[in-house]
Amino acid sequence: MDIMDHLNGILWGLFGALTLVEIFIRFGLPAFRKDPKNAGWVETFDSLWVAMAVALSLKAVLVQPFTIPSGSMEDTLLINDYILVNKYAYGYSFLNKTPRFLEFGKPKRRDVVVFVYPVDPSKDFIKRCIGIPGDVIELRNADVYVNGEKQVEPYVKHLYTPLMALAVDGPDSLKVNFGPVTVQPDHYFMMGDNRDNSLDSRYWGQVPAENIKGRAWVIYWHSVSMGVFVILGSLLVILYCLFGWAGIRFQKTPPSDPALLKEQAQASKNYLYTSGFCLLLAIFMFAHIGAGEFKDNMKTLKSRMFTVIK
Repeated sequence: MDIMDHLNGILWGLFGALTLVEIFIRFGLPAFRKDPKNAGWVETFDSLWVAMAVALSLKAVLVQPFTIPSGSMEDTLLINDYILVNKYAYGYSFLNKTPRFLEFGKPKRRDVVVFVYPVDPSKDFIKRCIGIPGDVIELRNADVYVNGEKQVEPYVKHLYTPLMALAVDGPDSLKVNFGPVTVQPDHYFMMGDNRDNSLDSRYWGQVPAENIKGRAWVIYWHSVSMGVFVILGSLLVILYCLFGWAGIRFQKTPPSDPALLKEQAQASKNYLYTSGFCLLLAIFMFAHIGAGEFKDNMKTLKSRMFTVIK
């Protein structure tokens, strides 16, 4: 099971479990909650519950993480890009079944949009909006025309020439010729940037307005290999430990209490031991995967992270 594909259900499941624990402790075991010995447990559960409630509220209203599962939007979005979706850009639809409300705007041509797949509501798709209500969409020789005007689309990628597509798919290839069709009221026509490898409105129809979840906003991460992930994680732990060690080593007013001095000395040793272990782990993993894989992963990560989606 891919955890990212089921992240939403996992988060709501954890929140539900924490809510049950909170209710049980608050109303079923009031003595347990008031007992000073249990203050740490109670505070931990309270903090976790509040954090989950805030995170899920923000996710439902403001932004939502989304993982790119296929190559249909290449090269704008690559497989395993992790993006944030602006959920308030186009307003809201309750459970994607009601007319939209609190609309700050409507999808525009060329917006990259996340929406509920009309054929299978359990899936989310991401495509580019090509046509808005009332537009006439047509493909001629693999070029897109909107209302009779040929579109300039620098983001489009083609795997085949029109002749190759016709040879593979036959004379009715939707990669080459399509339409014309008129976009219905409260519907949008979506297509992938990787035109010859995209299951989009050419094949399954137009997207109802209530299915739209939001506008793709920014790429914040791109998956790296496990080896590179371990190296990066080890380096972050080393930095954390070094800052902790430096805070103890160079503090302006060291404590005079011998017990506190002994505790700080042990903490300094723990920071150094942890840093040493992580450094050895990073060196071992770097030797295992090789400089080439590390360099390629870091190059891709650098080019993808914190990129605004256009």
